[in-house]
Amino acid sequence: MKKLMKKLLCLTAVLALSLSLLTGCDKNKKTLFEYAGEKVTFQEAHVYARIMQYQAEAQYASYLGDKMWSVQVGTDSDGKKITMQQSIKDSVIEQLKQIKVLVAHADDYKVKLTKDEKSQLKENVEAFVKDETGKKVMKKTEADEDMIKQLYEESTIASKVMQAIIEKADVSVTDEDAKTVKVYKLVFTTKKTDSKTGKEKDMTAAEKKDQLTKAKSALKAIKGGQSVSSVAKKYGVNTDNEESYTKGKSALGDKFETAASKLKKNQVSGVVETEDAYVIIKMLNPNDKTAAATNKTTLLQEKQQEAYEKVYKKWTKKADKEWDDKKSVDQDLWGEVKFSYKATTASTEAATTTATESKK
Repeated sequence: MKKLMKKLLCLTAVLALSLSLLTGCDKNKKTLFEYAGEKVTFQEAHVYARIMQYQAEAQYASYLGDKMWSVQVGTDSDGKKITMQQSIKDSVIEQLKQIKVLVAHADDYKVKLTKDEKSQLKENVEAFVKDETGKKVMKKTEADEDMIKQLYEESTIASKVMQAIIEKADVSVTDEDAKTVKVYKLVFTTKKTDSKTGKEKDMTAAEKKDQLTKAKSALKAIKGGQSVSSVAKKYGVNTDNEESYTKGKSALGDKFETAASKLKKNQVSGVVETEDAYVIIKMLNPNDKTAAATNKTTLLQEKQQEAYEKVYKKWTKKADKEWDDKKSVDQDLWGEVKFSYKATTASTEAATTTATESKK
């Protein structure tokens, strides 16, 4: 009888273990979400989430400590708190949506991995599975080497498709586009913050008239020989007085740029009325060539990004209309991914070291 009971208990344990493994496997293969006809499994998203988790912990945990994943990093459209954990998980969803769409359009741009890229990919996967963090990710997500290879491959193809889109767009930036103007500005705003709603609103006619009077008085002081910085301090206008901008990029808009374009180096404008302020401009440099060289690179990147987004949004126009951040993702399944971090204190480290040494 005892032998029979032993066998039954052993069989029950084996069945329980098998069921547990099967359940885990099924969960990993479950579709977490579908976007633009492309499905993403729970395991794929889980791997990305853990990689990003461990990267963030390596970067921020030393000063955020145990509570790092509950730290607020923003608010959503409803004004609700967004934690660092939620921010990371949202990023995972967005990243995978983009990767899947790009991979699906690889044939449109005849994108394939080269022999060298396949070789490099193999090396990257081998390095990942041997790395301590990689091992940790794979253990936590139950991902095997084939899964890691798939994710690496898709990420590489997605990057190549993105680059192909940009190359086909063939955008460029001229010297005129990159021309950079540097000015010193005194801004007498005609906006104010509503004390009840916290929103910005127009000043009253009387308040605007008072601001214009101050601006005219400030201009008179500058024309009388006082420095623009001393006048700015005297009238308590904005402290961020210097601005460098390329055509169409000034924070104060077209009217401001038009007025500034008429000034030579060290010349001072009259009082310029913009949509939100009365402004006095001193031209510091109408053609800052050093800044222009940097801005040329920045503007090119912006144009390339715009070219890419134009194509990508065309592909996902229908999918975006159907997408809902909450309903489109299996929230019960995604909710199983939780981040936690336990800070290691000096005393804890010392105790661990002592315990380890005593075992030797």
